[in-house]
Amino acid sequence: IDPRVRKVLLRYLDEEYGNEGSRTHEYGSAAKRAVQLARDQVAGVVDCKREEVLFTSGATESNNLAILGLADYGIANNRRHIVSTMIEHKAVLEPLADLEARGFEVTYVKPQSDGVVRAADILSALRNDTLLVSVMHVNNETGVLQPIDEIAAGMAKHLAYLHVDAAQSFGKIPKSLSNQRIDLISVSGHKIYSPKGIGALIARRRGYEKAPIKPLMFG
Repeated sequence: IDPRVRKVLLRYLDEEYGNEGSRTHEYGSAAKRAVQLARDQVAGVVDCKREEVLFTSGATESNNLAILGLADYGIANNRRHIVSTMIEHKAVLEPLADLEARGFEVTYVKPQSDGVVRAADILSALRNDTLLVSVMHVNNETGVLQPIDEIAAGMAKHLAYLHVDAAQSFGKIPKSLSNQRIDLISVSGHKIYSPKGIGALIARRRGYEKAPIKPLMFG
C-alpha cells in the first residue's frame, strides 16, 4: 500500500465511521463526500463521469458483473454471442463458461505466436447477434499489450458492448482506456497501491443510456 493511501485508509478505520448510505446525519454525509471524491479520482484516470464508477471487491467481481450482468439483456434481445480470447484471466473465462452452460455461444480468438491477439481476428468474429466483446488490456502472465484502440475503432458502428479487463493497466496506460468506445473497464485496486479487496467497474453510458447490467447482489 502506498503510504499516502494507508494514511487515508487508517483515518476511515480509526476516526471516521460514517456509512455513506446513511445520509440523515453528518457522519454519513462526510462519508458520502469521501466516496464521491474517490469516484472522481478513479473517473479522472479514464475520462469518465463519477456516476459511471461502480466500486467492487476487486477485478474478479468487476469481470463477473460486466459479463454475467449482461446475460438477461442478451437473452431478452436475442443476442447470445460473445467474442473473447483464449488468454483471458480465469475471472473472465469462468463467467463465460457459465454463460455457455446457459446457452450462449462464445468465440475464443487465438493469439499469434508473439502473444498478441490481432484486432482483425476479433472484428471478423463479430456477428449481428454479438452481445459482448471481452479482451484484456495487458496479459497478466506475459505482459503483452493487446490492440484495444484498434478493436474499439473497428467496433465503432457495432452495437456489441466492449469490456476490457484492465487489472494490469489501469493508471499505467490511461490514454487507451480513455477511449469512449470502451463500455466496461475492470479495475483491480491492489495493482495501484490500494488495499486488497477493492476494485471498480467503469460502466460508461452511451449518450444517456446506462449499460444494461443487472446486479449480481440485491439489497
